[in-house]
Amino acid sequence: MLIGVASGTDALLLAVRGYDLTGCVLTSPFTFFATAGAIHNARATPKFADIEHETFNIDHTKIQETISKETDINAIIPVHLFGKPAEMDSIYEIAKDNDVAVIEDAAQTLCAEYNGKKIGSLGTTCFSFFPSKNLGGFGDGGMITTNDDDIAEKIRILRIQGVTPQVLSSCNWI
Repeated sequence: MLIGVASGTDALLLAVRGYDLTGCVLTSPFTFFATAGAIHNARATPKFADIEHETFNIDHTKIQETISKETDINAIIPVHLFGKPAEMDSIYEIAKDNDVAVIEDAAQTLCAEYNGKKIGSLGTTCFSFFPSKNLGGFGDGGMITTNDDDIAEKIRILRIQGVTPQVLSSCNWI
């Protein structure tokens, strides 16, 4: 499912809020500040795992080292950089083993593929169309893709300040 939003930053914030994350969210320290900012603004706590020095993406071996019962990690946000996706097979395996969500930040990796699959088709992914991005727009814009119907519904409601489709359809100004 595709969900249009106002910006890549909004995409990250709405995705984190859609998962109702309240503990720590693990992400990369090598990213635009919007990634950690969205985590913080959703009332969760950003926590960082080191990067791979060859790709600048989050190091999946450091993710495993960082997750423990004491850290209260309830999501991982890998940041795909420079058109090169992070090591998603390992990240999704770690997430499954630890019962945590994955939200991909693909603001810098639009149209990339990971093992023959387009980024955005694996789970919940956030994109940005800011003018400096791979596919920049005039002004700003963002998008979230997800395979989870419940998360998609929550995000659609959150992006219009909590108004449900039933309320919108009952308005005579639409």
